[in-house]
Amino acid sequence: MDQRTVSIIIPVRNQPETLELLLAALDMQVCPEGWAIEVVCVDNNSTDHTAEVIHRHNAVYLLEMILGPSVARNTGAAASVGELLWFIDADAVPLGNDFVSRIIQTSEELGDFGGFGGPILLPDVQKNNPIAYADHMACWSAWNAWRPSGQSGFQPTSIVIPRAVFELVGGYDTKLRVLEDWDLQLRIEQSRQLTEGPDAPIRPIWFIESLAVAHSARGSLMRTLKHSWYWGLPSREGWLERSGVSAKYLERPVLRWLGLPRLFFGRAIHPLQTAWRVSRWRTVLCLPFILLTLFVWSIAVIVGKGQPEDNQIAPV
Repeated sequence: MDQRTVSIIIPVRNQPETLELLLAALDMQVCPEGWAIEVVCVDNNSTDHTAEVIHRHNAVYLLEMILGPSVARNTGAAASVGELLWFIDADAVPLGNDFVSRIIQTSEELGDFGGFGGPILLPDVQKNNPIAYADHMACWSAWNAWRPSGQSGFQPTSIVIPRAVFELVGGYDTKLRVLEDWDLQLRIEQSRQLTEGPDAPIRPIWFIESLAVAHSARGSLMRTLKHSWYWGLPSREGWLERSGVSAKYLERPVLRWLGLPRLFFGRAIHPLQTAWRVSRWRTVLCLPFILLTLFVWSIAVIVGKGQPEDNQIAPV
């Protein structure tokens, strides 16, 4: 029987500490008989010792000089050989040494799927850091531990995609530096229509509650505010309007400013509900930070337009 492969694609720029944790966890993965694991790290022109970290582990090292997560992920996918592509961020760690086995089992159970991922959890070592707690809830609260398995419109940080589907839609759009993963998944869901006609059903993205990863949050207020600003600037055109959200107040600058309270509080409801469910005392402690983080994002949505410039580096 021919051996099959899961290719793990990791784009990274100047994140040696979290990458070390990820690669160490991947070194420990147990692979089912008939399958192999391939780890491909794409160094997106790091200026620190990220390359040294990669070379210490069982991973393929690639250098991509053109900045941007889309470019780095496409480079990794093109160099890989697996029929399943697992894209995971360099600041995330899979929970459990049988994670790859669960990926393979899930892919066989789903059959013809667009992609799948799971919960995104705060690492235990950061749970008592109020800024990290706020950062995590502002960004990842929708992918919580209580969310049941089912179809999901968007799966960031850790997602498995069949190579055939990835190649069918042309991979990540290299013009996008923010929300590039959401754009890819929109095209994947519609990919059946490319081959079977406009009335074909979608190829869904799935949320699988057993495939949790721990994702390191930003532990300083300046880092989390910079990230919220950077992510918020293209969100109006790249996410809210494209999603078909009924938001007439976003169409004109004056109306956008008048709609700031609605945008801010609408964005804050779910993170605060999830944070409260996880820990009431932590939520009270981090409340000023989470509200400030979401307020900065809301302002960026109002004033922002389009993608960042090519010379702008995403804050990590």
